[in-house]
Amino acid sequence: MNRLFSKSLLGLAGISFLLCSFQSAMALIPNNVAVILNSGSTNTIGYRIYVSQSGEVNYVDGKGSNQGKLSEKLTEKFFRDLKVGEPLSNLPVRGCVKSVSFGTSTIIRLAGQQSQDISCPGNAKAQRLDNDVIAITKALNVVNIPRSQGKALPPENF
Repeated sequence: MNRLFSKSLLGLAGISFLLCSFQSAMALIPNNVAVILNSGSTNTIGYRIYVSQSGEVNYVDGKGSNQGKLSEKLTEKFFRDLKVGEPLSNLPVRGCVKSVSFGTSTIIRLAGQQSQDISCPGNAKAQRLDNDVIAITKALNVVNIPRSQGKALPPENF
């Protein structure tokens, strides 16, 4: 019985550590930086894009890490659409058919909030954010690279 209790405590301690680690990682990204996360798929590598309100961008995809600058117009539109979409967790999504091999999911994080998969938008607010992400990835030339042609993303070490 004591052994079972000890294992349960160790399990709870491990879960608590993981939750605290996740919250700490979220705390290291400033509240005014939006993070666009694309899952990648079975056949492709995803990406992470960190967008500041000044338009400065850091990103990593299957080609590696890079920096960039978005136009003022696109940056302002993206952050305005984020504000209108708050709370991000309440943005509706609809079911959409995705290829098992090439289907990806895209979420946005900002100030401790996280959206659902905006690539299946369920209303106009989510659609505007999906369009913003498409415009941002085009401006930066960020794409899902085939796994055979790129490198896996490094872990988020913060």
